[in-house]
Amino acid sequence: MSRYTGRWVGFKTIAETVESSASVDVDPFARSIVLPEDFALPPGGLSIRWPDPPVDQEMRLHRYAIAAAQAFARANQIDKVVLDSPHARLGIITTGKSYLDVLQALEYLGLDAQACAQIGIRVYKVGMTWPLEPVGISAFARGLDDIVVVEEKKAFIERQMKELFYNWPASAGARPSIVGKYDEQGEWILPSTGELTPATIAAVIGKRIQRFALPSSAMTESIEQRLRWMDSKEAEMALPRALFPRVPHYCSGCPHNTSTAVPEGSRALGGIGCHYMVTWMNRSTDTFTHMGGEGVTWSGQAPFTETPHVFQNLGDGTYFHSGSLAIRQSVASGVNITYKILYNDAVAMTGGQPVDGTLTVPDIAQQLRAEGIHTIAVVSDDIGKWTRRRERFPSEVTFHDRSELDAVQQQLRTVKGVSILIYDQTCATEKRRRRKRGKLVDPPKRVMINSLVCEGCGDCGEKSFCVSVLPKETEFGRKRQIDQSNCNKDYSCVSGFCPSFVTVHGGAPRKGKQRDASALLGNLPAPPQRTTLQQPWNILITGVGGTGVVTIGALLGMAGHLEGKGATVLDQTGLAQKGGAVTTHIRIARRPADIHAVRIAAGEADLVLGCDMVVVNDYWALSKVRDGRTQVVLNTYEAMPGNFTTQPDLQFPAAEIIAGVRTALGGQEPLLLDATQLATALLGDAIASNLFVLGYAWQHGLVPLSHAALMRAIELNGAAVAMNQQAFAWGRLAAIDLPAVQQAAGLSKGGERAHAQGDTPPARAPGSWEEHDLGGQTAPHALAQSDGNTLHGDVDAPTHPLDDEQLAQSLDEAIARRVAFLTDYQDAAYAQRYRSLVERVRRHEAQQAPGSSALSEAVARYFFKLMAYKDEYEVARLYTRGDFQRRLQQQFEGDYTLRFHLAPPLLARKDVHGHAIKREYGPWMFTAFKLLARLKFLRGGKLDVFGYSAERRGERQLIADYVATVDTLLQRLDADNVGLAAQIASIPEHIRGYGHIKHAHLQEAKAREAALLVQWRNPKALHVVQAA
Repeated sequence: MSRYTGRWVGFKTIAETVESSASVDVDPFARSIVLPEDFALPPGGLSIRWPDPPVDQEMRLHRYAIAAAQAFARANQIDKVVLDSPHARLGIITTGKSYLDVLQALEYLGLDAQACAQIGIRVYKVGMTWPLEPVGISAFARGLDDIVVVEEKKAFIERQMKELFYNWPASAGARPSIVGKYDEQGEWILPSTGELTPATIAAVIGKRIQRFALPSSAMTESIEQRLRWMDSKEAEMALPRALFPRVPHYCSGCPHNTSTAVPEGSRALGGIGCHYMVTWMNRSTDTFTHMGGEGVTWSGQAPFTETPHVFQNLGDGTYFHSGSLAIRQSVASGVNITYKILYNDAVAMTGGQPVDGTLTVPDIAQQLRAEGIHTIAVVSDDIGKWTRRRERFPSEVTFHDRSELDAVQQQLRTVKGVSILIYDQTCATEKRRRRKRGKLVDPPKRVMINSLVCEGCGDCGEKSFCVSVLPKETEFGRKRQIDQSNCNKDYSCVSGFCPSFVTVHGGAPRKGKQRDASALLGNLPAPPQRTTLQQPWNILITGVGGTGVVTIGALLGMAGHLEGKGATVLDQTGLAQKGGAVTTHIRIARRPADIHAVRIAAGEADLVLGCDMVVVNDYWALSKVRDGRTQVVLNTYEAMPGNFTTQPDLQFPAAEIIAGVRTALGGQEPLLLDATQLATALLGDAIASNLFVLGYAWQHGLVPLSHAALMRAIELNGAAVAMNQQAFAWGRLAAIDLPAVQQAAGLSKGGERAHAQGDTPPARAPGSWEEHDLGGQTAPHALAQSDGNTLHGDVDAPTHPLDDEQLAQSLDEAIARRVAFLTDYQDAAYAQRYRSLVERVRRHEAQQAPGSSALSEAVARYFFKLMAYKDEYEVARLYTRGDFQRRLQQQFEGDYTLRFHLAPPLLARKDVHGHAIKREYGPWMFTAFKLLARLKFLRGGKLDVFGYSAERRGERQLIADYVATVDTLLQRLDADNVGLAAQIASIPEHIRGYGHIKHAHLQEAKAREAALLVQWRNPKALHVVQAA
């Protein structure tokens, strides 16, 4: 057509085509191209020639080219009738993806070709949407009463049809009504926003044909029943739900984790690129513009606001493309703006392609200086590489390490006019790629957190914004740990104001040993046959980007292809590669022709393979579930979303998610297992968990593909073949004998890891430490409820009171462990002080609020927390007591040395905010720790040089204040107010961190305590609240 008409031919690409795959029958001879016989080309044809006067070009375009395209389409039947009826009344015109959606919609209504012919439905598939070929579509329309135009987004075909049919000839009979985006009454029926689904189309078609007298009452009832179900499903999904979204986030070690921060009191504007994600993060960055328009909006806004200055994020790829012109206009307008050029050396958002351009950081600086910009700062994670090449930069450029970013930005926001900050740090994903290919040195340095020293304050997450900083639930509360498999060695987390960070130089993370399933597999029974594929079998896979979800879809698609079946695979990824949600729609049928739409519609999933709980919980995933049809296999591993970096108290709502899935299934139980923990323990890599889940589902008969085809597909994929096949095998065995698999993995029935020499215990929630309803709120980390009768914690003290990974199973055990801890912390008398208060509270609560232990649990936990405050002696003890070394050996192997990241109060320098700056100290610090730990007897005495600081005096005062507060609570304690009393006693949960971080949390905790004490002192208000 392009050659015949001399014009460009365009194709529309959407996710259903460019991000999907299918088994297809490719026959190059299925169509023979013919030239039109009813159209005469002008002399010289329609192709390009030179010279070519503009008037002649215009004549060929408007007089001949459009008509030539229509003639070509007509001759080659690019538009065609695909369903017809001898007494057609309703016509459906559609195109592209919507054509497949229409066929799927008819199937949802229970209408095959014969039923459509009986009803009087005619379907026309448009292949060339513009210019619309008039002859074929006019012939299609003759005799119809109504035409429904089904097309995505704007009414493109519909408007052409209305223009074409405006002068409908009388000889052609009555002109049919045409509806599309709107019906005859102006109601929006096929929206141009969002996604146009087969279910939406089915509802429109179903309501149109209800106007007709249908061939049978059974058909009428069937259609009405299906429409009612669709309406009820839409109503169900419209109900408000407490979602826990899997929001995309920057990769581990991404430069934008640091570069997109702005000083307090400033704001920034977003732009195109990965850094756009900052617009939904808590970093004072709002709005964005098209590529090349960065900062232009500020030129218009600046005169009408009191804001004196803004920052504008600008990626290096955008700068090369058109961003430099945006900077030029800002210079011309004279506004106060700092462009932060985020130089990360790759087009990371779309797969790590090289930037189209050869400009280096010095080149950009020279170019911008030539534009008249005088203030230019270069900030880098390796600033030495530029300070050694100062001669390549303009003389005005200043150079700064990334640790100085906040101070640099504070200075730049005072500059009049345009200023530039070039932030240079290579894309984290690209770093990982280059390291794997040997093109970049992989630094032999890892970060470890001593969880006993960690306070769980979250400052490391705030500083680094890094998703490799994970929660770790322990006996002494939530702490932090580093995900070594995901860590990209950015090291910004060590700047968190906390002495728990250690860098391990040399050595390597200890790898779990892979266990072979062949000895246990034996002769496993064949899975039950759940389908004969009379209808396509629909599998929805949900998971987290970057964990292999797309690979699972590819394996299933290939296995279907190898078996000669029809198979389609649609990947919905979006920003999933940034840790967001990813879903894969897989449809398996006997023949490719049996599959129409590649996307699974509402209520049409036969299996939901939930590789991630959070993504399963989203409404569009649960919308695919139908009571009585769908089975859900759910990996119960609790993978925190990226917003945990700034929400340290974020709780994973596992129970709520499972309950939501159960409700969607009509009360049916989903199949649950912690595949990630099992796969990691058995195979040494969490990436194997998805194949584990697949094997589990296959053994349950939920994947209608042969074992041989799946194994061959894994081989053809070529990546980690042996491990993936083993993961599938272990999943099969888990479906038959889960306890045997747990035992092989070294896990108890509850999923907790049995400690073995060399094993690294996984992060897990406190198993028996439940939460109690405390007057409408929850006391965090409350202990498991006691019977209230045992008044003395006479359980034997544990051998290792510092082993916070072993969770207490009772209140008595918890108290005994804390008594042992405090004895080692100071002495037996100090520990007895703790025990005495806790026992007094237990006696009083048993008398005044029988059956409750909420207050006792809170006091047991939080009085201990205040008494075990982490001064210099305690930090030293927690490093040298022996438990830290044990955990270090569990996590790392080989030869390594340690470096500690500390801010000693008597030695540390201060930053621009007056806060102590951390420094790195060598292995000799371990010897210093041993000496310091022995001096704990000085604590609180006249020779305690550290005890005179305001922070230490405040910590001792908090202990006394807490005892006084508990005494106050005990005076009026009863069954009605025990919940509020426990909330007040739990206030120390919110006092976390060291130095200025702890001080900030303390102020917030005091405000919260004051508000709760107001309620306590006004019992009438409390009763009113409870009654309400």
